[in-house]
Amino acid sequence: MVALRSRRENWVPLVAVWVLALAALGVGIAATAPILIVWGVLGLVGAGFATRIHLRDTGARRSRDEAEAADARNTADARNTAAVADQVDPADRA
Repeated sequence: MVALRSRRENWVPLVAVWVLALAALGVGIAATAPILIVWGVLGLVGAGFATRIHLRDTGARRSRDEAEAADARNTADARNTAAVADQVDPADRA
């Protein structure tokens, strides 16, 4: 399987996306060109999403034990939520 993890040196294209999106938005506002404003806004949304993914992937690595414990906690939380949602209030039965 190919590793799709971001590395620290992947910030250069990310900065380029931010600069291009801001430039398109700035020119669109200055020239009152709706298409550039749309492209700028879409670019900013995409850059924000890519930044979130990049920061998530370049963060501190969790050990296998920590990851398994977090997964078990999330699974237990989901089961508890589902069990509470399935319960019927006795007052509703009458």
